[in-house]
Amino acid sequence: MAEVCMENYDKAFGSIAQAGDILVSGFNFGCGSSREQAATAILAKKIPLVVAGSFGNIFSRNSINNALMGVEVPRLVQRLRETFGGKDGEKTLTRRTGWKLVWDVRRSKVTVTEGEGGKTWSQKVGELPPNVQEIIARGGLENWVKSQIAEA
Repeated sequence: MAEVCMENYDKAFGSIAQAGDILVSGFNFGCGSSREQAATAILAKKIPLVVAGSFGNIFSRNSINNALMGVEVPRLVQRLRETFGGKDGEKTLTRRTGWKLVWDVRRSKVTVTEGEGGKTWSQKVGELPPNVQEIIARGGLENWVKSQIAEA
């Protein structure tokens, strides 16, 4: 699945994205993807975190169920569009930015550094509820259910 991850969006994605990258997308990411493979293909590519302006509800649930982390940071999407938006309608779908993002889950805050020596800013983000943290920490819903049965 890693080979075809995001292929319908950008044929070059597979050769640009690397294990450990953070995938940043626009708004309503994953809308229309009712199958869990949308999330598991990203995990197969070894991308542990998706950041978007917003997520489609079904994709969001499938991500949690499969232990793919996701956080909504509309300001980051806006800043990336301002910085890399392209001129005269020219658009690069997948790019490496050199930007850094740190997500402090406990404090519900992200810190972004806009490239080497670039501006750093922080923003509060939605809280990741403890039950969702536990599901993700267990490796997804199936493993969480198995652990609950084992403890019973």
